[in-house]
Amino acid sequence: MKNPFKFDIEVAGDFFCGRRNEIDELVDYIHNKTNIIMFGKRRIGKSSLLKEIFENHLDQSILNTHIDIYSISNVRELYERLVNGIEDSLIGHETNLNKISRLVDTVQSYFSSAKISFVVSGKPQIKIESLEKDYYIAIERLFLDYFSFLEAQNLQAVIAIDEFQKIVCLIDAEKIEVLLRTIANKRKNSTFVFIGSKRNILLGMFNNSARAFFKLGTEFELPPINHNEFYLWVRERFNKKSIQLDFTAFESLYKQADGETRFIQQICHEAFRTLKSGSILSIIELTNIVNQVIIKKTYNAQLLNRYTSVQQNTLKIIAVKNGYNIYSSKTLIENSISKASAQSAVKALMRDGIVFQELDGKLSFEDIEFKLWLTYVTYVR
Repeated sequence: MKNPFKFDIEVAGDFFCGRRNEIDELVDYIHNKTNIIMFGKRRIGKSSLLKEIFENHLDQSILNTHIDIYSISNVRELYERLVNGIEDSLIGHETNLNKISRLVDTVQSYFSSAKISFVVSGKPQIKIESLEKDYYIAIERLFLDYFSFLEAQNLQAVIAIDEFQKIVCLIDAEKIEVLLRTIANKRKNSTFVFIGSKRNILLGMFNNSARAFFKLGTEFELPPINHNEFYLWVRERFNKKSIQLDFTAFESLYKQADGETRFIQQICHEAFRTLKSGSILSIIELTNIVNQVIIKKTYNAQLLNRYTSVQQNTLKIIAVKNGYNIYSSKTLIENSISKASAQSAVKALMRDGIVFQELDGKLSFEDIEFKLWLTYVTYVR
């Protein structure tokens, strides 16, 4: 039986869970050509939400592209990711070679500073080769020509740029921000979706009046999927194998995972794979599966060893205390650490990005699997 849970790729359709309200809100922003600043924890489902919207909730005439810039390190790589995204949006789902060939001629008439070609090697592609040697000019011309094409053809587009906060790490970051703001302000028939997992950095770009992107879009925080909605969706899929999912067991998993979509899907995938038809998935069974998955993550030990002994101790306290009351006298005495040392360690860990502070003061881990591994090794030592 095909496993109904996927956790290692972006999903849509039958593998996508819920988020009806979020979908409706985002589709409305896109139809009204409003820029969106989407933020949320990593692995919460931002990319899958966009995939679901692009594939199943937008008119097929709306061009779309999802560009991930997480691994870029310079403006050349930024240009390459952006141009690849524009190329993908132009061809969309079209497979008719004659139509694509005619599209190339049409596109060329609007891209005056680039050579447009049709590549039929494997999957058909439209290639855009800039005639500009300066990557800053090439990026600006790319979008201005793209906007001219959209306007003349009476088309609309949505351009999603993932891990957008990576811009601040690049050389000449301020210059790049100014360039991209100019492009966003000159957009025609299009919407930008600026996506990020580093909330503080991303919102700092858009809420600081001294920054180029100040108030350039509407903020959209993506929370975890509602746990009741998630439970019903998961239960329905376990029913395909006659596995009975206990509600309290799912609640326990949801709480342990802080609602992280990817990890919950991974555990459900493993449970569906290993349990026999007719099994009852209880808290004990689910906890065993979580532990089996966690102890296989050997990189966590290497990650922990990057930090000083005080920082390691503090990480374990944060994990076991679930991010709350880590400075209580009882906790500090039990773990043989002073308040000043713990506070200093927290500041260093936050700078490193391994933990972050929620609005209610809770300290959370960027990687939920690391948190669960720390909890496991602390309790079983």
